[in-house]
Amino acid sequence: MSDADQPGGPRRPPRPPRPTARPTGPARPPAGPPTPPPAGSPGPKPRPKRPIPEAPGPRPEPVVRAPRPKPPTAPPTGVTFKTPVPPPAEPPAAIPPAAPADPEPAPPEGQRPRRRRHAAPAEGEHAETHTGRLRRIRATRPPAEDLLPKQEDHMSPFRRRYGIPYNTQGPKVRLGVLWAIAVVAVLVPQALRPWGLAVLYGVVAGAAAAQVIDAHRGNRTSADRAVAAFGASGLAVAATLGTQALGLGYLLLVAAALAAALGTPEPGRLPLPRAGHIVAAAGICGGAAASLVLLAEYEIGALIILLVFVMVYDASDFIVGSGATNGIEGPLAGMLFIAAASAVFAVVSAPPFNDHGSDIWSFSVLAMIACPAGQILASALLPKADAHAPALRRLDTMLVVAPAWAGLIGLYLARGV
Repeated sequence: MSDADQPGGPRRPPRPPRPTARPTGPARPPAGPPTPPPAGSPGPKPRPKRPIPEAPGPRPEPVVRAPRPKPPTAPPTGVTFKTPVPPPAEPPAAIPPAAPADPEPAPPEGQRPRRRRHAAPAEGEHAETHTGRLRRIRATRPPAEDLLPKQEDHMSPFRRRYGIPYNTQGPKVRLGVLWAIAVVAVLVPQALRPWGLAVLYGVVAGAAAAQVIDAHRGNRTSADRAVAAFGASGLAVAATLGTQALGLGYLLLVAAALAAALGTPEPGRLPLPRAGHIVAAAGICGGAAASLVLLAEYEIGALIILLVFVMVYDASDFIVGSGATNGIEGPLAGMLFIAAASAVFAVVSAPPFNDHGSDIWSFSVLAMIACPAGQILASALLPKADAHAPALRRLDTMLVVAPAWAGLIGLYLARGV
């Protein structure tokens, strides 16, 4: 029986026996890093890559995509645009050469060298110290006039020189409320009534007189400023001792102003005008504060009525006048509110007008006229109406009405006695 006739098909021939000894050939190189080729001999040839055989089977047919439809174009119009003209090229500005830094003088022998204070870095520089650490710098705040848009000026020459400026920048309402609280705090305790009022208004009067001198001179280092500040504050304190002490205070103010003008001569400025300027600044501001102190000694009711009139006028004048385009609406609103407050005091028969309630209207008319007059006088004391003098603007309404009110109340009380 042959292999083909056996069930399962022909059988596989037997495998030849494996040789026991390996065939001899060239010895393999020892394991280790490859030895570099000798100098001058070409390197090993790169091994050619075998071609990648193609996959068997039929190739897929390429997909044919339909062309995208083009968007419809708008019909041409007859409008043509002019080609913009390029701006003329400006020549580069010449950069001035940097000035050489002045060498720091050597410290004297036996003294440690002074540490140099680093200036604020300019734009584009790093805020670093000499050790490389970052340090905090305070940027300069631009003035409010540069940030706000410029408005067209419709003011007349009189209003530009003697008008009433309304500065709306800053916490004006909160400062007004704090000022009213401070005035009430020095009036309510009877023991602090004359001295507390003299200290509060004396400090404001001294600051106002110093600001008047600063506005004209442009600096804060002068004997005129010191004499004006201490003179205005001293008048308010002298009023606590009576009218005779107040008159003596004015004489001492004139003498101190003359001594300061003669003792510290300045080129281009005569001594007498300098002394007159000091007396005017300190005498007007200090006289308003001293008049309030005298009113507290005469009749506390008259002082309260005057302070209410002044505060009502200031509030209504600022609220209405700051948004008005003319200089009449603010003072007119203040006058109307003084009239409303006068009606309330006439109804309740506030002293010293409890016997003759109609007399308060005469004093209210005085306040209506004297309050805006004091604002004009404050502007006249400054070189220009909008000069920086916040303490003077806090006291400006009383510059005329307080001395007039104190003098007339004294006469009114003497006539009633």
